[in-house]
Amino acid sequence: GGVTAALFLREFVDGVPWAHLDIAGPARAEKPYADVVPGATGFAARTLVELAASYA
Repeated sequence: GGVTAALFLREFVDGVPWAHLDIAGPARAEKPYADVVPGATGFAARTLVELAASYA
């Protein structure tokens, strides 16, 4: 899945540096725990934002 998505997205970037981050695996919680509610967790979103901000 991740490789197929990356190959598809590559067709649209036309020389622009990019990365496909396949983070879907741990991105869903079936039941609540700690600060997490059921459904999409946003796993690694904060890390990605901090990384992007460090390059800005």
